[in-house]
Amino acid sequence: MSENHASTTTPPLNGREFIDQSVASSTDPVVLFSLSWCSFCRAAKQLLSHIDVQYRVIELDQGEFLEPTMQRDVRTRLQELAHSNTLPQLIIAGEVIGGYTDIAAAYKNGSLAQVLERHQISSKITPST
Repeated sequence: MSENHASTTTPPLNGREFIDQSVASSTDPVVLFSLSWCSFCRAAKQLLSHIDVQYRVIELDQGEFLEPTMQRDVRTRLQELAHSNTLPQLIIAGEVIGGYTDIAAAYKNGSLAQVLERHQISSKITPST
């Protein structure tokens, strides 16, 4: 499966703006905010790869995200959107799916397939009706 790693050519003014731009992207509608060392993040990546969904992963423990102000702003904005401070956080076309437990539950109950279909994102799963 295809996984795209974040590479920002022009850094955003702040972490809040970066998050808002990332989740509003029409070119990368499936975004997984992650930590490179996190086992739940790794499991989320495996699940997305298993269902053959194109997604962008943004590792929040690398690069520009190591700068303390950026880290704080990014995590604060994610918490506001997801109502959770845990990672990973999956957002599809602006819709917060949640952390790994939420992603796995959405996969099992068919709601993940429905979100993907609603946004015309191809995958190897079909919605349950």
